[in-house]
Amino acid sequence: MWVYRLILAALVILTAEAFLTVRFGLSKVRLERSFDTTHAVCGQRINLIEKISNHKILPVSCLKVESRIDSSLQFGTLEDLNILQNMFHVSLFSLLPYTRIIRTHNVKCNKRGYFHLKTASLTARSITGSASTNGEAKTDAELYVLPRTLSLQELKLPSHNWQGDLVVRRWILFDPFIKAGVREYTSYDPIKNINWKATARTNSLQVNQYEPTADHRLMILLNVDTSLDQWSSTLEPQRVEYGISVIATILEFAYKNSIEVGFSCNGYLKEMPKNYIHIEPGFSDSKRIEILENLSRLEIERSISFNGLIDRELERNPSCIDYLFVTAILNKDSHDRIRRLRKKGNAVEILEI
Repeated sequence: MWVYRLILAALVILTAEAFLTVRFGLSKVRLERSFDTTHAVCGQRINLIEKISNHKILPVSCLKVESRIDSSLQFGTLEDLNILQNMFHVSLFSLLPYTRIIRTHNVKCNKRGYFHLKTASLTARSITGSASTNGEAKTDAELYVLPRTLSLQELKLPSHNWQGDLVVRRWILFDPFIKAGVREYTSYDPIKNINWKATARTNSLQVNQYEPTADHRLMILLNVDTSLDQWSSTLEPQRVEYGISVIATILEFAYKNSIEVGFSCNGYLKEMPKNYIHIEPGFSDSKRIEILENLSRLEIERSISFNGLIDRELERNPSCIDYLFVTAILNKDSHDRIRRLRKKGNAVEILEI
């Protein structure tokens, strides 16, 4: 008889546990997610920190946290992490009353991009798995994977441009003979530029600041179109990806040498209205980060035509600006617009990708 009573008691307990799981399983359960950095570069390994807490007296026997994450973020092999079709990532937890669990997932950034983990699906199950309840948690894990920068050997620049006193050379190779003064050392400065006399005088690291060969500002225009007869979708995105890396490389060189740089593109930003991109030339760390974030977030899909983008520049009536067009194609109308830019006193160079 005691066996039947034991079975009956177990059934009552399991039924009560299932009822409480459905009714209160996700109550006062909190999920937090964050990356250990906001900015990473291609190939870098970072951490996704996942914090789950149970702020009630009722335990959660089995909690499944599921979210959709871009396959460009490659998760390390962890026993508690399942990867479904390289897109859906599932973590399993068991939470005691008033407990908080912190897990760190190692992630490799395989591709430039903007990644924002906004929500995660929560499922609480009973011990037997016969009852469950679902919910959604809001998270705010944000990551910019910056485009890869290239070495000088990887930059496919025409030899006559590279050896001449043209735009690309001027902004990649600053003039080391014209000093503009000294400034505080940053992590981007080469050691050879340190001014030891100024350092001793100010008791802080100072570096020589050089002027470029011309006192112009640089404006870089990127064309996401790779064919004259395409619609909105780019047919050869790998060519545009190379152009993005070229721009990131030029930007880093320019920033190291106190050169004002702006950026414009006929693509648009991920998770933003489909408007073309325009950033006025400037020199500051915030300007550099803004351009790099735009390059990371850039969708390789047209918002306006490239000729329309040049028209926007002409409407601003620019003068004394060095334009660098990074593009796979140009048509007759494009060259007409380039001549108009030059007539306004601007220099225009074309870097074919």
